[in-house]
Amino acid sequence: MSYKHNNLMAMRQSYWNDSLSPKVIEEKQYFQQVLIENGIFTMPTLEDAKHLFFSLPSIIIVKGYASGFKHQSVKKLICQHVQDNKLLLQQKSEMKIKFNI
Repeated sequence: MSYKHNNLMAMRQSYWNDSLSPKVIEEKQYFQQVLIENGIFTMPTLEDAKHLFFSLPSIIIVKGYASGFKHQSVKKLICQHVQDNKLLLQQKSEMKIKFNI
């Protein structure tokens, strides 16, 4: 794995393991809501939201950290990712993370 991949994976894990920050808790609920709104699941679990989060391209992770995952520009990117990968998300298939920084 490359240095860039390791660094971004550490960011993802650090974010997801944060169970105390109200902002992170709210954003995790937002990921669940995105799955509902896009018809992926009717009652997504936190694990479903985690699968979505860990599948997001690196550019979304970086922008989400900078602006917040509920920022309008980041939300558009997340929705596009979900629409492009709807079937893979429904099947909970492993997706190759895209690096577009």
